[in-house]
Amino acid sequence: MKIFKKSLGVFLSLIIAASVIVIPTAASAADTINKTVMQYTNVNLTFDKPENDEYDCKIENNDSGYAKIEANNEGNHYWLWVEGVKATKSVKPLITITDKKSGKEVKKFQITVTAAKKVKASNVTMNKGIWKEFHIKNPYIKEHKFSYNKKIIKIKQGGYSYGGGNWIHTVKGLKKGTTTVKVKLALKGPDKLISTFKITVGDYKASLKKSYKKCTIKYNKHLKHSYNLDEGGSIDIGEAVKNFHSNSVISVKIKNKKIAATCKSYKTETTPKAVAVYGLKTGKTKVDVYEKRGKAKKKKIGTINITVKRAKDSEVYGANRALDNDGIFYEFFVQVGDKIDLKTIVTRRYINTDISSFKDNEYKFTFKASPAEVITVDQNGIYTILSNGNNDVDYTITFADGSKVSGGGSFDIVDDDFFS
Repeated sequence: MKIFKKSLGVFLSLIIAASVIVIPTAASAADTINKTVMQYTNVNLTFDKPENDEYDCKIENNDSGYAKIEANNEGNHYWLWVEGVKATKSVKPLITITDKKSGKEVKKFQITVTAAKKVKASNVTMNKGIWKEFHIKNPYIKEHKFSYNKKIIKIKQGGYSYGGGNWIHTVKGLKKGTTTVKVKLALKGPDKLISTFKITVGDYKASLKKSYKKCTIKYNKHLKHSYNLDEGGSIDIGEAVKNFHSNSVISVKIKNKKIAATCKSYKTETTPKAVAVYGLKTGKTKVDVYEKRGKAKKKKIGTINITVKRAKDSEVYGANRALDNDGIFYEFFVQVGDKIDLKTIVTRRYINTDISSFKDNEYKFTFKASPAEVITVDQNGIYTILSNGNNDVDYTITFADGSKVSGGGSFDIVDDDFFS
């Protein structure tokens, strides 16, 4: 019996010991996330992190240079960009992000790089002696190189348009004819052909672009001239003309001159000498467009149906704000004890100005200030500086038409010796 009890005690001890050994486990590795990127493009793998943590980044299985990475710690973000260089096969790069202090894996990405694809580019027709934009829609981050007949055209390298995913270039017609344009990516090794299209230089009749047959512009009675609106206040007729000529002068005839009028526009490299049309009040009118070449009689090339709609009062504020590059709070130095009448400053700068005017009952302000130990504000928009420190200043304007705008910033609170 004693032997049995002893054996049972040993057995139980072994079980307990085994349990003690099993409980501690190593920190689990991060799950691998699969990501795909095409050659000569990149993918943003940036993620949030605790502000005080620092991470390390390494890439494995990349001896053949399938991918390039850019990574760094910045505040509460870990920035990680991956560029595809060579198409992968069975071996794929593995990116591992680890915490510098603990060595724990934070993120793991396995990268598949796919081969670059050709992109479509539309054929271009144009008149001799003018410059014309052409767009190539593609995702690549490398610059373009062109080959073409230099006796027929001349291409000027452009840049990337982030909104539409296009590379925008310009071409000048030197003489009549057609040339094939080959578009390549400029690489350290052999250039990569991504597109082929044709440009034809001829003598084409000027006309209105389809997108300009019907147009809407804005008007607001608080603006002296609605063309001062930051967006949509006028139509540049030169931009509406397709296939203008090197000696084109574009003019218009407005049917209802109470609805719209013309103002000056500027000839550019890709638009002819012309005018702009802006609204005088809400309503509709037809605008006939004419082209004149040299001493020849002007010819009608189309009609634009224009609708003038009311712009919000907040857009008048926006028109003034757009003219103020730095803004109110740029190097706005104040001292403890100062009182700043922000309402008057904003009103003179963005409401009642050289280009706009409102009555006192057509807008109202609300103000905020923080922290309370540094800065306060009363209902009239008078800010008082109580002590040194960081501060936040906010205001909201509500106009009579119900539209609102908000603005704000911070004052630079300085000591007396700042001005000495």
